Amino acid sequence: MKFLKYTLLLFLGTSFMFSCDEEDDLIDQRLALVPDQPDPVTPPNPMSGNADFTNYVAIGNSLTAGFADAALFPLGQLNSFPVILSEQFSAAGGGSFVFPDIVSGDGFGSIDEEGNPVGRSFIDLAVALQAIAGVEGVAVEDAIQNLPGSPLTLSSNTGMDLNNFGVPGARIVDAVTPGYGAFNPFYGAFQSSPMASMIGDAASANGTFFTAWLGSNDILGYAINGGASGEAFNPMDPGTSTDVPTFVSALTDVLNDLSANGASGVILNIPPITIIPFFQTVTQLSGGIDLIPLDQVTADAVNAGFAEYNQGLGAALQLELIDQAELERRTINFSAGNNPPVITDENSITQNLDISAAFMAPAGTVILPNLRQASIDPTTGLSDLFPLTALGTIGSEAIPGDLTSTIGVGVPVPDSLTLTIAEQVFCITQYATYNGIIAQQVAARPNLFLVDVGPLFADVFGLSAAAAAGLGLSPEAQAAADGVLGTEVSGVNLVPLSLSQEELYNSIWSTDGIHANPRGNALIANEIIAVINEAFEASIQTVNPLDFPGVNAPFGAP
Repeated sequence: MKFLKYTLLLFLGTSFMFSCDEEDDLIDQRLALVPDQPDPVTPPNPMSGNADFTNYVAIGNSLTAGFADAALFPLGQLNSFPVILSEQFSAAGGGSFVFPDIVSGDGFGSIDEEGNPVGRSFIDLAVALQAIAGVEGVAVEDAIQNLPGSPLTLSSNTGMDLNNFGVPGARIVDAVTPGYGAFNPFYGAFQSSPMASMIGDAASANGTFFTAWLGSNDILGYAINGGASGEAFNPMDPGTSTDVPTFVSALTDVLNDLSANGASGVILNIPPITIIPFFQTVTQLSGGIDLIPLDQVTADAVNAGFAEYNQGLGAALQLELIDQAELERRTINFSAGNNPPVITDENSITQNLDISAAFMAPAGTVILPNLRQASIDPTTGLSDLFPLTALGTIGSEAIPGDLTSTIGVGVPVPDSLTLTIAEQVFCITQYATYNGIIAQQVAARPNLFLVDVGPLFADVFGLSAAAAAGLGLSPEAQAAADGVLGTEVSGVNLVPLSLSQEELYNSIWSTDGIHANPRGNALIANEIIAVINEAFEASIQTVNPLDFPGVNAPFGAP
């Protein structure tokens, strides 16, 4: 019982459904999709205004480092938004911009089960076409592949010799933690000393202007792990959400240290993380949460298996442990066709129901588990989400050959692969709170200015004003929410990740579903430049995102 065959089509587009021998035609089509560029126009003289770009310093997490396609690699670093900014600043008095030389080739993203470094990921279109054509033994999830990576190496430049202090995986609390390099190998590879801190190293660079984009990982780690670590903050567990006092304290230290020498800068806030492709791909392509296809015979057999559980819910209702609405929400029922998978909901109103009394059994001997099928909240419109890491897991057999072990049917989808509606609401509440704190801190410092990334995300992701409001975004983001997917640049509609073959090549997200690709970084850089020009009376030129590489999706390994 394999997971839906077409899940990856969110990336690849339904119009890829043709024979594989049309590869050359596809390449020609891709070239034809690039519009003719207008004749170059001599730009006005770039001016720094009231800003001093002599020594630009950036601090942040993976978004600042140039991490993309599930790895940090040199090409990603070269196309990071800080490098794009530094190149534009150079025309207005900006100096050189140095980032850590800790990766090579296809980079480093993780370590595989054999202990080998894993490099950047890509979408292999040749494999995707074979899978879509039904070639035996080829699955759609096989189209997302990783290249062999290279181990991290110690940087030849550290501390004050660097300009980019972006560290993949770093939370804001990590930025102020001495010795953080012992826990994060990316920072450990360019820390100035074993007990150095990110903010200490960044401040030592003595920047005249800086950007800071921290805070996303303070809730993203929780979301990526499906809230499995719980909501209580644990500074040693990046899968938990940072509590408000800790966030305030760390942000205060970061901003104070960076501006202690009188430097000015801009601070970016936290985007609406639950709408990024990593969390939306599985459900969007399938048209919702109905991810389990069953025929009538199988559905009847599955329902027979859950009959005892459903009877237990009835017993809980009789014992007044739950109400009718909770019974209906948790009743499991499959039918012929596509069905929502079974999940474990640790956020249930009533957990681990003790229904022992209904069976005249000693207390604690008959416990009802927290099971239900994935659902949609009729009030908010939110549905349970399954991250990109669930690709190929939901609908597969935990024990090969044993249909009763099908994940999402006989075996609940693991908690780590489910972001429930309640967990999404927690994420929305947390990053909205963080953004309020960031705005307050920036407003209290006359030399700092806020870059609200909400309008860009609302526009690109085609949010409605109501959806933007429900995600806790600013009034400006709600105004930018036009309900149309993508944003137009030079006659091309740039989208998060492809919904059609034509749009695939204009995607602005990388293949990991979390980080922007170079075109996306260019859009982010333009948002920053717009704020700088207004706040500092400058005239820094924006960039054309079409001048940067798109999604990493070649025919075969790059």
